[in-house]
Amino acid sequence: MKKLTLFAIALLAFGLPVLPQDDYKPNQEADRQAITNLELGLAHAIQLNNSTIFNSVLSDDFTGITHYGEVINKAKQIQMIQTSPITYSFVHCSDITVKIYRDIASVTSLRTERGVLEGQVFNRQFRVLRLYMNTPRGWRVVAQQETQLPGK
Repeated sequence: MKKLTLFAIALLAFGLPVLPQDDYKPNQEADRQAITNLELGLAHAIQLNNSTIFNSVLSDDFTGITHYGEVINKAKQIQMIQTSPITYSFVHCSDITVKIYRDIASVTSLRTERGVLEGQVFNRQFRVLRLYMNTPRGWRVVAQQETQLPGK
């Protein structure tokens, strides 16, 4: 009996974590839509130079890599938005792909920006990769990396 109990405990302790990811899909479509809406909201916030959504969506231990290679944290990301010298006429997020793995989601997207910086009009695009974690407070960005695409 003792061996059977130990076997059952071992099975529960070590067997459950190796379940296939496909067995755990509570409501992926709703999560996918929520994350897509967050991505669209982040793009809109960039256009407005409004850091409010970033403050609520970025996790406290957020780490990001800017398009020019600087490693930043949540405070630096918010500061960059608040003090940006750019006036945007257009910021749009498209080609959004959300892949969910239990409580982690990877999101790739294409962000297109048009605006004025130091009197110069610009058009540019970025490939963005964000990692989200599902927390008791909802989906939060824990990491991101941006890559600016070559100009046309």
